[in-house]
This record gives sequence, structure tokens and C-alpha cells, in this order.
Amino acid sequence: MPIKILLARQIFDSTGIPTVEVDMVTELGLFRVGVPNTDVKKIAEAVQLRDNNPAEYLGMGVSNAVKNINTIIAPELIKQNYEVTMQKEIDQFMLALDGTETRSRLGANAIMCVSMVVAKAGAAKKGMPLYRHISDMAEVTSIIMPVPHFTILTGGVLSSNELPFQEYSIMPTGASSFSEALRLGTEIYQYVKKTIISKFKMEASYVSDNGGFSIPLRSNRDALIFLTDAIKQCGYAGKVEIALNASATDLFKDGSYDLEFKNPNTNPQDYMSSDKLAELYLESMKEFPICSFEDAFDYDDWAAWSTLTSRTQAQLFGNDLTQTNLRRVGLAVEKRAGNTLGIRINQSASLTELIDVFKLIKTSGFGAVVCDRWGDTDDLFLADLVVGLSAGQVKCGAPARSERMGKYNQILRIEEELGALAKYAGSNFQAHSLSWSRRGEKPTAGTLHAKIWVPEDPKMFCASNNIVDKKE
Repeated sequence: MPIKILLARQIFDSTGIPTVEVDMVTELGLFRVGVPNTDVKKIAEAVQLRDNNPAEYLGMGVSNAVKNINTIIAPELIKQNYEVTMQKEIDQFMLALDGTETRSRLGANAIMCVSMVVAKAGAAKKGMPLYRHISDMAEVTSIIMPVPHFTILTGGVLSSNELPFQEYSIMPTGASSFSEALRLGTEIYQYVKKTIISKFKMEASYVSDNGGFSIPLRSNRDALIFLTDAIKQCGYAGKVEIALNASATDLFKDGSYDLEFKNPNTNPQDYMSSDKLAELYLESMKEFPICSFEDAFDYDDWAAWSTLTSRTQAQLFGNDLTQTNLRRVGLAVEKRAGNTLGIRINQSASLTELIDVFKLIKTSGFGAVVCDRWGDTDDLFLADLVVGLSAGQVKCGAPARSERMGKYNQILRIEEELGALAKYAGSNFQAHSLSWSRRGEKPTAGTLHAKIWVPEDPKMFCASNNIVDKKE
């Protein structure tokens, strides 16, 4: 089933910034993917190609990336006559075609978008849902439904309030299923919204791009009290915990951390050392139901990461720390910096590279969180990715805004499709060995493999294939 047509275009992400979309036509029909954007390029990320023309889209256009697909990648890839199930070979071919370490010639946004649409077509060719095709490629044999990180409050650089940390989220670790987790999350979110309207002006209930509320709280402790009370008032104490995203690189100044960095007149003598910031985290965990700290320190403050990791069993989640980069993941593993690492689609240039990063994370005994990005699209690929990898955790922002709710809804559909076979990560959300302890276990022909993943009629495909049109 070779590729017949491969066509790219410029579309727009959820923040109105241009990004790349690709259509692929095979004998089974049309498949389509839109790749998420980066917000600010981080040091170790693959390079998303931009036009840098200030006269159009403030320099953020992607016409060059689109052109690279239509005039270089598409004709060369079609010429190779690859089967769409040959994901690794196709990805390696595109990376060789680019020829740069940073993927800057053709653009990581161009290569990844093609890589993703190949995966959709490959799943259809194999007659299975996209998430199962991803499981096969990642050698995952036990499907685990993820615990979601629901953003509730925003601070840091995302808000003009006085909260130092970027996101205050909740995790329904005590739920029995993903559907129950989504119910708990949405109920708390709606409760918070009503509380904000009653306590503050209506404007305070308007949300940021990730769906979080930016309310005029004065300190980190105030935010934790507010969130803990909301959980209790909804009756979910013990079932829902708090996750903090400090985004500490934004606080980092001259080797210390300024928790009042939004105040231009702060005194350097008031800055916190890494040790003092670690004590703040540990004390907060004693007082409040916090189960996860994301980006607790600057991404190059390796010693601070390693020291705190040795002092707590809580989840220390490095996102900016490793940036879905194989070399930086290797450093985190070597230094035992954190115990859980993030995975983002748009930080790699191909699905094969992303899966290689995931494998290193899991075989090293670390947890994994599949995350969206600020400039996401309405594409649902991420939902199938997190289930297929059985990562155990997903972070898509608040239970609000369609580009985020779309992912959560897709996970609901997959859970329904799996039925009794759907296992929710729950309190084992770090999932160090949930899906990997059963490597030798093979699905039997009469149960999981045949009943769920391979339909009797090869023309029938599950919703998770995201086929736009199907040839009869």
C-alpha cells in the first residue's frame, strides 16, 4: 500500500499561529494530520522551520516548511515506493534527506507532520486502531489509560497575578477509570469557575490559552489553599491530588531563584538558593496533597534535580529539563535527575525518534508524561499516542477549549472501545513498570488482539484511525 498523494498546506493552531497540515492518500483513502507548534524554541528541541518574514504572520509563517514537503519530501518519498507500515524506514529516509542534526533544513514541523500521517495510514493498513499500531512500534503489550493533569490555575509568565509558578493542576489519582477521572476534573473545574465569579469580577473567570484561570491570588500558598479547598468542597479529598508546574527556568537568575520575578524591583538578597527552593517544595508537600512537581529547577541545574530526587518519593517531572531529546534524557538518567520525564510531539522530528526517547525513559525506570503544546491543533493524534505508549499520564491543559477537550474525548472513546480491558493507571501513574513488566506477554487470538484491535471486516476501522475519507 504505497503512498499515492502527499500534500501539505498551512493551517492555524489554537492560538492563531500558522502550522503545517498534511494530507496523504493511499488505496484506503485520505488521512490528515496537523502538527502542533512550539511557543518558544527551547535549546535542545528539533527546529521548526519558520519563514521569518515580518511582513506576514509576524514572521511565523510556515510556507517554506510546506514547500519542502510538496517539492522535496513528497516526490522523493513517493519515488521510494515504501509501504506505509514501514514507519522506521520512512522516518530514517526523511531525516537523511534533511541531513542536519537539528532538522533545520526541511524543518522538524515538516518531517514530523509527514511522520504522523504515515502512522495513521499504517494503522489503517494493518486494520487496527492508531493507538495499537503505536503500541506495536513501541513494543508495549499492556494498554494503560492515563491519569490526566488538568490545569486549574495559571501564574508565572502566563499571568499578571503574583503567583510564582506557572500552573496549578489537579490529578484524579483515586479515580477508577479515565471516564471517572474526567468527571472529577470537570466538576472541580466548574466549581472553581463559579467560586471565582462569586469572589472576583467576571473577568477573572476568563481563561488563558491552556484553559487555566488567572485569578488575583498573592502567593503560592494562597493558590494551594484555594485548590485544596476546592477539592474538599467537591467531596474528592483523597481521590484528587495537586500537581505543580514551577517552570523554574523563568525564576532562575544568577544561580538563584526569584519567586517575585514579575516585580522589576526585587532584591537579589531575597532570591532562593536551590536548597531553599527544595525545602519550599518539601514543606508544601507536607501541608498540601501535592503528588507531582514539574520543572522544579532550571533545566541546567542538574545538581538540584539530583539532590531533591534523592530526598522524596513524590513525582519530580522534568519537561523543560529534557525536551524530548535523547541526549538530555540520557543525562537525566545518568544523574538520576527527577523520576519522570515529559514527551512532546513537536520537540522531536519524527515518530521513530519520539518512540526511541520513550523507550529510554521507560527502560531506565522513569515515568513518562505525554504533553500537548501551547500552540496545539484540533488533531487527536496525541490521545492515541499516550494510550499507545501506555505512558500512564497525559497533560493537555484544562478541561476546557476544544483543542484540549478533543484529546480527552478521544481517550474516552478508546476506553469505551477497550471495555473491560481498559486499565486506569490511577495511583500508579508513574507507571515505572506497568506496561513493561509484561514484555513477554502476547495477546491471544481470541481476546485482546482479535476482539479489539483487528476487526473481522478489514474495511471497518475504529474511530481512532481518524480517517477523513475511506475508499469503499
